Order: sequence, then structure tokens, then C-alpha cells
Amino acid sequence: MHHDPIIGILNRISEHAKRRAFYYLARLIVVVLFASILFFPHQLSTFLHNPPLLVLLIFGPLVLAVTLFVDLLHESQRSVGSLMFKYFFLTLSVILAYGLFYYVDATLIQPPGLHYSAVLPDHELERDVFYLSATTYFTIGYGDITPLGTDARAAAVSEAFVGSIINLIVLAMAFQRLTSNPVLMPQPAKKR
Repeated sequence: MHHDPIIGILNRISEHAKRRAFYYLARLIVVVLFASILFFPHQLSTFLHNPPLLVLLIFGPLVLAVTLFVDLLHESQRSVGSLMFKYFFLTLSVILAYGLFYYVDATLIQPPGLHYSAVLPDHELERDVFYLSATTYFTIGYGDITPLGTDARAAAVSEAFVGSIINLIVLAMAFQRLTSNPVLMPQPAKKR
């Protein structure tokens, strides 16, 4: 049986289109999840009383982060702009995944979960966990909110490590992309 080369090309295009559609769907889910937490933070507690939703809450953003990390590593980057676009969604998904873990830890596993310094007059756990996650991811660590308990502290250490690794990989990829462009690199002086 002879395989038509056009069918082979169509099969590869359809696989590529499916993969790209999956990555776009993952990015859309990250944006919707982030927006819902930003605008409706108190609705997070409804997830805690429904075990299937709780599992989705914990593992969903983690799967999205891994998916977007694989996309970043394996898909070719046309430009530094496309690399930064992918980096934005990857970073957001990691911050969401860890923030949701801190939230579940603070409400179900080891309450109260977070320690607030005296500087903060009001506390809003639903938003504070994502603030903690972002400052940990970028290794800023202001110290105004700190995790309590072994699980949350271990998660904070792993998040700082993951954030550092992702930031280094993206920086190296951007540097490689910029240095491979002959227009951006200074040309050696010509000898006469």
C-alpha cells in the first residue's frame, strides 16, 4: 500500500494544530482562573467543600504549568516576543498552582497556614496566598506574609527553586535568540 505524501503532511499539520489548540486552551484556562480569583476571591471556599473540585483546584494549575513549560522548551520561538508571551503564561500558571496549594494548606491541611507581620492592617487569605506565591516565585520575599507549617514552607522553597530555574532558562533562551540574530550583533571591523 502506497502512502500519499500529501496525507502524511496533512496528518502532521493536524497533529501540530491539535497541539497548538491544546496550548491555547491551557493559556485560556490560566487567564480565566486568574481573573476569577482576582475578581471573585471568596468563591474559592466553594471548592473546599466539593472533593472533585478540590482535586481539580489543586492539580489543574499544576498540569497547566507543566504543559506550558513543555511548550516553552519544545516549540521553536520565532522571536523574543513570542518567548516572553509564553513565559508570561507559564509564570502565571506556576504562581496560580502554588497559590492554590497555599490556600488549601491554610484552610484544610494546617490552619492558619500563614503568618502576617504587624505591618498589614487587614488580611484577605484568598488574595494573600497569591501575593505570597508571586513574591516567592520571583524570590523577592518581603517577609510581610510567611508560610507556617512544614508543607507550606517546603512548597515555598520548591517554588523559589522552580521560579529561579524557569527564569534562568527563559533568560538563556532570550540571550540565545538575540545573539543568533546577525542584525543585533556588532560586526567585526573589516581589515583593509
